[in-house]
Amino acid sequence: MPSDSLLSQTDRIRIALDAIGRSRVVYRSAVIAAHERAKGILAAGGGATRAVLELGQFGGSRIDAARFAALGSAELVLDDSSRARIEAASNVLRALIDSDDSSFVVDVPRGGRLRFAVAGALAELGCAFGAAATIELVRAGRFDPLVHTDLIDSLGFDLWGKAERLAAPPLVVRVSGQDLHAGVLSDFLDGAVRIALVVDGPCAPAPLVRLVTPGTFVLQTTDTTGVDQFAKFDGPAVMAFVPPSAACFVHDPNGGRSAWQRVRVWNRPASLPRKSLGGWSARQQAEELLQLDALAERPSLESAAVESLVPAGQGDPSDRLATWLLDAAGLGGQ
Repeated sequence: MPSDSLLSQTDRIRIALDAIGRSRVVYRSAVIAAHERAKGILAAGGGATRAVLELGQFGGSRIDAARFAALGSAELVLDDSSRARIEAASNVLRALIDSDDSSFVVDVPRGGRLRFAVAGALAELGCAFGAAATIELVRAGRFDPLVHTDLIDSLGFDLWGKAERLAAPPLVVRVSGQDLHAGVLSDFLDGAVRIALVVDGPCAPAPLVRLVTPGTFVLQTTDTTGVDQFAKFDGPAVMAFVPPSAACFVHDPNGGRSAWQRVRVWNRPASLPRKSLGGWSARQQAEELLQLDALAERPSLESAAVESLVPAGQGDPSDRLATWLLDAAGLGGQ
């Protein structure tokens, strides 16, 4: 397993981009599909242009070419303004298709706001969804210039529906440890949103613990431990490459029903923080670390149901508990 000292900033960004590879493919596929849709509509909506040529100068000055074309064809007919709007949307989609992986990398300036940087990046990449919506609104004759004109410029995450959130563009975010106010990311962890943080410099010991919910994958690591799980998880997921002074843990929703079954900690600072960092007091940092301890703590037999005492699996919980106890004692193979 590569150690933290072997992972440069460049290494971490490369690994993070690889880890969001599947999500990049899903997003790009959605963009390509919308672009093909635009091309098809533009090709089918050329009836008015053909009609102008057929009517000639005399007929064209007296007859509405679009209506004339519609009389002889069941195809969609676009007027000039509708065609221009779909062409503009198509150009936005084409630009996104041609963009490279750097479009998924976000830099938070030192002292900047993590939430603003992530919201801005998602809104910018969300213009693909706005362009797709524009195409359908124009085609259906429901495009309102006063309401819909800016859709192809950006589309904020709060305006994304279920389909858009399942095809969400992933992000790799470079951020200073002092600016890692991770709790703000909870606003975006829905659908299949995937965010990988590359932390520069010291940070609080367990900032991502604020993002732990039953259905969200959360990873803090100094090396590649847990990155494969992050890449494969179906659902909202966030990870961070943190400095050696921070805790390393994973929260995998597939681990079981109880928190301790889902949380695994393999590195924990020996002592609680004593100094403030980036606006976080020592107490706030300590609370995050203590919350991680609480999530990972195994319940006692006297106070918990058998199901919550054993790892997830099939079969009777009591049998699984007995098997686990025998394995732990080194007697499982006897």
